[in-house]
Amino acid sequence: MMRPMKRTGRMLFTFIFVLQSIVASAQYRIQGVVTDSIGIPIDAAVVVLMNPETGVSIRQGITFSDGKYSMDVAGDIQIYVSCLGYKQYLSDPFKVGNDTVISDIRLRSESFLLDDVVVIGEKQSPSIKIESGKMIFTPKNSSITAGSSALEVLKKTPGIFVDGENNISIGGKNSVLVILNGKQTYMQKDELVALLRATPSSSVAAVEVIHNPSARYDAEGSGGIININMKKSKMEGFFFSLNNGVSYWNHPRENTELSFSYTKGKFSLSGNYNHAFGHFDMDYGLHRRQNGKDYYSPTQDTDKRKTMSGNLQIEYALSGKQTIGGRIDANTLFGPGITNTVTEIRDMESMKLERILYAQNDYYMQKGNRYGGNLYYMSTPEEGVSYTLDINYAWFDGGSGNRQPNKYLAPDGEVLEDNLYKSVNSRNIHIYAFSYDQQHPLWNGELKSGMKYSSVRADNGYWFYKVLDNKEIIDRTQSNDFGYREQILAAYVLYSHAIGHKLKLEAGVRGEYTFSDGTLHSVDGRSDEKNRRNYFNLFPTFDLNYRLNDNHVLTLSYANRIDRPAYQDLNPFEYLLDELTSWKGNPFLIPQKTHQLSLSYSHKRTALTASYSYMKDYKTQITDTVSVSKMIMTSRNIGKQQRLSLTLFQGLDMTRWWEVNLNLIGYYIKNDIAFDRYRTFDLDDFAAIFSIQNTIRLPWLIQMELNGSYATRHLGTSNEHIESSGYVDVGFSKSFDDKRWTVSLAVSDIFRTSRWDNYRSFTGFQLWNWGKSESRQIKLNVAYRFGKKKDASHNSKFEEVDRL
Repeated sequence: MMRPMKRTGRMLFTFIFVLQSIVASAQYRIQGVVTDSIGIPIDAAVVVLMNPETGVSIRQGITFSDGKYSMDVAGDIQIYVSCLGYKQYLSDPFKVGNDTVISDIRLRSESFLLDDVVVIGEKQSPSIKIESGKMIFTPKNSSITAGSSALEVLKKTPGIFVDGENNISIGGKNSVLVILNGKQTYMQKDELVALLRATPSSSVAAVEVIHNPSARYDAEGSGGIININMKKSKMEGFFFSLNNGVSYWNHPRENTELSFSYTKGKFSLSGNYNHAFGHFDMDYGLHRRQNGKDYYSPTQDTDKRKTMSGNLQIEYALSGKQTIGGRIDANTLFGPGITNTVTEIRDMESMKLERILYAQNDYYMQKGNRYGGNLYYMSTPEEGVSYTLDINYAWFDGGSGNRQPNKYLAPDGEVLEDNLYKSVNSRNIHIYAFSYDQQHPLWNGELKSGMKYSSVRADNGYWFYKVLDNKEIIDRTQSNDFGYREQILAAYVLYSHAIGHKLKLEAGVRGEYTFSDGTLHSVDGRSDEKNRRNYFNLFPTFDLNYRLNDNHVLTLSYANRIDRPAYQDLNPFEYLLDELTSWKGNPFLIPQKTHQLSLSYSHKRTALTASYSYMKDYKTQITDTVSVSKMIMTSRNIGKQQRLSLTLFQGLDMTRWWEVNLNLIGYYIKNDIAFDRYRTFDLDDFAAIFSIQNTIRLPWLIQMELNGSYATRHLGTSNEHIESSGYVDVGFSKSFDDKRWTVSLAVSDIFRTSRWDNYRSFTGFQLWNWGKSESRQIKLNVAYRFGKKKDASHNSKFEEVDRL
């Protein structure tokens, strides 16, 4: 009996030993992404998995071009990351007991001390990256955008188009949401443009173009999201820079920017001041045929407004895992402007001149001032866990005063009518926002959730006067006050999970409850007009990512978006632009909703995306007739729109000294719309947008940029057809004195081909619009920077790894 017992015991011991060996040798996949401080993936960073007790390397590898790494390991580890030009990173110890997706590791830029000059160890030329469904444009050291504004940076970003009326679109899609540092501005178009014009281009770290945003983002913006990330210095020590530039074509202009940052230990402080002074010309007009009359109206417009802005930011690390901070901003746009319009009115059949209208808009006062503050708290108690609390407040103070002489003359010069009007308007907007976000590992994946509350309170006043014998008499029928209140309460949940080594799913849903209340107070004593609404919407999103191998990735994504009416479009009051043209809001506008599905493929520096979108309750501004000789502009829900597009991004290294970035967008658009039951339009069109960026390193360390963009003729937002337009820019830059000084010389829109021309028509009405601006400019910019940095101490655990 003993032998069988011994044999059984021996077999059991052997089985346990083998089982322990198998368990001991079990490996789990750990993967993640390494990026720089603004989220751009870092290629060829060294990633090391270390024993936290001894500091000895267990596994090591190098990130791919998309910043991703993947290794097999088990047990207690620490992650160490090193890359030339960046500060080293060391995670807290943690245990790997299953497949794990690590939160993005962000490396801070390292700076090297060269005779008291700070040189940032990052790529020193404009670049484009494609990452997780978004395109990231970094305009660093661009000679073309130097000395300009954030609005000009958007105009030079591949895939973004800004027309002559400052409407912003992505790949031909309108209704775009523009956010700053991941936060919504809650501004109408005019206020947003004023803010972007007052923001210097040198403050822009990167522009992210997000086509299918996840549930983490606001659901607003069916055309996608443009996130403008502002620069934020994290260098140890003191840093100072000065930028000064001049530009000229029709008018001289001057811009200046001063910025500083100071970081010591847990404390950092930074600030910025800039201004841009000078005039800017635009030439535009319209040619209209209506009810047997022909109207030809060219306009000369000189914008004399100045911009000034500044900010101050402070941050303090309570510990290695908790940070608090705050920021205050002031952006101002102010100054006069003037437009002169001559309208020739003819009989359409004989083309005989009947009379001439001389109209002027003398903006003796214009202002668009935004003041804001932000407080935030961030905590990362352990690997993969984070909490963020954010509080924002902004106040917009805008308005204008305008004198409007309108004089009718007969063909022989006889004065038929001579009227003088004056209008004064004010815009006062208060914005409050509170958000909370958190992130946790869950079921071998990552769970993100959060909530947000925002409140907008806007008060608009408009007073219209007739001036008789130098006396201003208020026209109460043309004056009003419009108040608008909007509150949005939102919450979201977003879960991502890796299925095996090649498949990753991210799915989420966002819920938004909206309450709005608009009230028109008439000055003439008529009863108030009210427009109150409340509604709730769910916005599901998903993203399915399949990695064929390390270089080939397929992504399928879906998003549901909304576009609420701008509050100014809900104001039912009719504003007189001149004696032949007016604008009126529409209190019956409802939100438009969009479903978008896209399939993308990426391979190293190539990205190809096919997408389809369907928009219902489609809203846009239309131009219509009123009475016999006048026209009116108003916004309406006019039907539905469908869009199919194919987008290609391609980066090429032609030689060691010549880099090319190409962007080609081809799309088909179909507008099934109706102005009323008698005027319906079934319109469709094919169009394309092409852009190219060339960065060429010439002898004597001169960097040259040659960029161009071209948009073909295409269908507009309603029944208008927009003519082709484009531009070519060239710029040169060179650094001196160990990079203390950088001089840039550029010419924008060399051939002055950036225009906005279009045509629209329906029965009894034809309208041609055209326009061009002082887009061709010669620009000279000089930048000076200096700083001091203390030697950073290194953890002794890095010494073993540094020998790899």
